[in-house]
Amino acid sequence: MAMNTYNTKLSIGTKEYAIKDFPSILGARSALETTTLSDDAQTYIPGIRRQSDTFAFVTNYDSTVYGELDKLTGVQECKLTFGDGSGYSWSGMVSVSVNEGSVDAVIEMTISVTPSTVPVWSASAGA
Repeated sequence: MAMNTYNTKLSIGTKEYAIKDFPSILGARSALETTTLSDDAQTYIPGIRRQSDTFAFVTNYDSTVYGELDKLTGVQECKLTFGDGSGYSWSGMVSVSVNEGSVDAVIEMTISVTPSTVPVWSASAGA
């Protein structure tokens, strides 16, 4: 069954943040080559998952939210929860920055989370 992005939220600590987009959380596994001289073609086994060194979440600029996020120090508990309640949980360091602007545009900011643990998927990440 397909699902849209409606009601997807980023939580940092106990606070939820409305986001406009989200990054890929866990990518494909790397491929470790196992080819021997007797193989007719290359062979592989799965390695570790690839993930970004920073997860960037775009949101509308809000000076109050910016101030809250800018004051955060240390590792924070983070969750990306989809509309059906499933999603990912992980820990990471949070930073925030105001994005570039242009004529007739909404001011946006980016919440960046540098993961310190591997994100874990759950059918009830928001719980």
